[in-house]
Amino acid sequence: MPMTEGPAGPVHWSDLGTGEPVVLLHGLGGDVSFWDAEQRALSDAFRVLAIDLRGSGRTQASAVGASMDDLADDVAAVLSDQGIDSAHIVGFSMGGLVAQAFAARHPHATDRLVLAATYPTINAQSRLFLDAVLDVYSKGATPRQMFNLICPWLFSIDFLSRPANSVYLQYPEDDPFEQTLDEWRALYLAQRSFHTDALPVITAPTLVLAGSEDRLVSTRDAEQLASAIPGARTRTLPGGHLFNIESHEGFLDAVRGHLTRDAVRTPGSRSPHVRPDPAR
Repeated sequence: MPMTEGPAGPVHWSDLGTGEPVVLLHGLGGDVSFWDAEQRALSDAFRVLAIDLRGSGRTQASAVGASMDDLADDVAAVLSDQGIDSAHIVGFSMGGLVAQAFAARHPHATDRLVLAATYPTINAQSRLFLDAVLDVYSKGATPRQMFNLICPWLFSIDFLSRPANSVYLQYPEDDPFEQTLDEWRALYLAQRSFHTDALPVITAPTLVLAGSEDRLVSTRDAEQLASAIPGARTRTLPGGHLFNIESHEGFLDAVRGHLTRDAVRTPGSRSPHVRPDPAR
């Protein structure tokens, strides 16, 4: 169980594969397990690190709360601990906000950037919905009830209409690292207040991915995000908010394509991503 001492305490992460490092950042309510399928699939060509963001999974929340900048600095701590000078960063939903903050705060540590199902600032519809969710949760709803309330809004109507996909609506029983109300609230409030003027200074080649039927993050949000980052490209995939599940292969192809696009390495040269071990 790899742990790194971050600015506010230990940060848990998982690691699979070898090659250029790729960091996967999950969304609100998720943890490293959100990326299980993608981590396995990408590990054939990359070293893939999935990080439990503060207040998620095995990474405890900070006693003083956390901003997206704080979470970005946790990511930087993990990379430094592993001797990684730069990495590709893939952020999904809230993780996309952390990825934006990371690319702005740590430009030399950001190789290529993928921002999926995310936005520059939360839109009014998403904010009203999640404010109502927080209100219900704060008044005593159980985690199971919250799961049942939110989950149907994460997928497209077509996806939900197929009986085989009902497995994605089943509440995960006996989760030893179930997120608490206080942890969810702190991260949501940090997500809701996120706004950065630093997008124009992001220099990493950036791909913005959107779901065609995402009810939380619109394609207009994705276009606004991409327009603020110099040279960013956009691509829309079929599906709702969790289009990485609905369009799994399309998502992987888009990520792989962006991370390897125009990648030319001089034969015999050392990878610039990882500092050499002086003991070798």
